[in-house]
Amino acid sequence: MGRRELLRIETKLEVEYKNFDQFFQEYTKNISLGGIFIKTDKMLPAQSVLEIDLKLPGRSELIQLVGEVVHTIDPETAKERGWEPGLGISFVDFEELGKTALEQYVREVSQAHPHKITQDRRQSERAPIRLRVKFPNLRTLMEDYSRDISQGGIFIQTENPRGLGERFIISLVHPESKQELELDGEVVRISRKEPRDPGSVSGMGIRFTNLDDKAKQAIDFFLNPEFPKAR
Repeated sequence: MGRRELLRIETKLEVEYKNFDQFFQEYTKNISLGGIFIKTDKMLPAQSVLEIDLKLPGRSELIQLVGEVVHTIDPETAKERGWEPGLGISFVDFEELGKTALEQYVREVSQAHPHKITQDRRQSERAPIRLRVKFPNLRTLMEDYSRDISQGGIFIQTENPRGLGERFIISLVHPESKQELELDGEVVRISRKEPRDPGSVSGMGIRFTNLDDKAKQAIDFFLNPEFPKAR
């Protein structure tokens, strides 16, 4: 509790999940990684600290945690881009009892919905390797976007490229906010450095797979130059 006492809580929000599918989608995407996206029209500035009460489907008790706003999607932007307005929250204090209760709930609902869990596992098994791509600065990120990412893929320079057809989970790390965007990828091109060509490099071209409209919107938001910086 010592850390929580040092935090200045600015507001409190309640988040209720109506059903398992709604919760599980958010859990696999954000909660298990230490954050949550709250759909709301009520905007708060970046770095606002708030207390969150999570209400899980079929449970009366609340899970309490403290989070910090790391990005926002205001209603106007959401309407223009076809997104949902809300707040991206990073957990900064998670009570042990709440964490234990959440993990227990996940185990229970996983057993109760084995078909859905099996499908999710199969999707993960297609991309067992995770690659983190760090951009040294925003300029490099935007250059890579204009050259590769906007075309649905990315080129990774490496002396040890993987084989054609190999699949990965690509984690793009924003150079300023340090937030990560995960995308599925597959090696579609391999290049080797040619001694006679000083401009050539070794590496692999990776095509993003399962790049639906939602993923494209996530890329657009990730590339937003106004994406808030991490403290």
